Amino acid sequence: MSNFIAELIQPNVIGDLKSYWAMHFCSILETLYEHKQLEFCIQSLIPTHQQRSLSNFVGEAERGFFSRIRDNINNWGLQYFLCHYLASPDGHNVFHRIISEISNNYNFDLLKNFHSYGIFICGIDSYSGEQFLKTTTAAILGYTEYTIQNVWEDIKYVDLCILIKRLPGDTLDTAILGEVEGNKGRKLFAPDFWEKKSSMCLFGIGVAQGGAEISIHNIELENSIKTVVTLGSNFSVVDDFKIALGMMEVFLSLNHKQKIQLIDGQKEIVEIIKYYWNKPIDELITALRTMINRVETANIGINPLSMTSIPKITT
Repeated sequence: MSNFIAELIQPNVIGDLKSYWAMHFCSILETLYEHKQLEFCIQSLIPTHQQRSLSNFVGEAERGFFSRIRDNINNWGLQYFLCHYLASPDGHNVFHRIISEISNNYNFDLLKNFHSYGIFICGIDSYSGEQFLKTTTAAILGYTEYTIQNVWEDIKYVDLCILIKRLPGDTLDTAILGEVEGNKGRKLFAPDFWEKKSSMCLFGIGVAQGGAEISIHNIELENSIKTVVTLGSNFSVVDDFKIALGMMEVFLSLNHKQKIQLIDGQKEIVEIIKYYWNKPIDELITALRTMINRVETANIGINPLSMTSIPKITT
């Protein structure tokens, strides 16, 4: 591995606080609902004949369950958070730097004939990520004949996909694949980390212990260049995710009616969570998604919520 130079990314100023906090709480709920590897996952824990609500989730889970999965949510939840953050005004600078670096590394202008983009969970560890792999036909950047569907087996454990939609009449839409490390971002700098991952991954994003900045690096390996973004563990966005996670632990472990001290932007989000406590969680997640601002060009959308089927009863 060659030497690399870290450059700082100037984050955007947080504008709409309701949108900002909706992004954090929505990501946590999406992780609880979609991520198969969680010991307590809403879809796998609640029987299909029962309503999948937060109240039923608490009823089915063991007492104090949240403390057992807190670190996992903090880790895997970054994937779900990035799907919102990189498409929002708050994280748009980070998205553009990633695209710019990958374009320079591979001498291919990713913004040429660009129409729009979206950030998607991509991989079989997630219900919606597995569905994305099965339904997306975009070409994988760097491979002239490979699309997501025809190399499904080789990328089934990839974490994230930046999907770029091209103007009508242009080539296939472009998929840029990446890895996410929510708790141990420094692993992204190790050559042996990438040796265990799909060679089709071109970027990585992770949280590194210490620091309060976002930095970007280009790491030259034997046959490829990986663009790595690290968020310092003291960066405000990372800290606020932990705050939202702690509040959800209070709701799910103690009492969702528990009074807690709220800061600007949180009150309306918390009220929505309480309102939907006994309602289907997919309706809650959808309500929070509508509150999250997206930049105009990030209009492809986001992973549709998966719905495991309820068996039909025949007589």
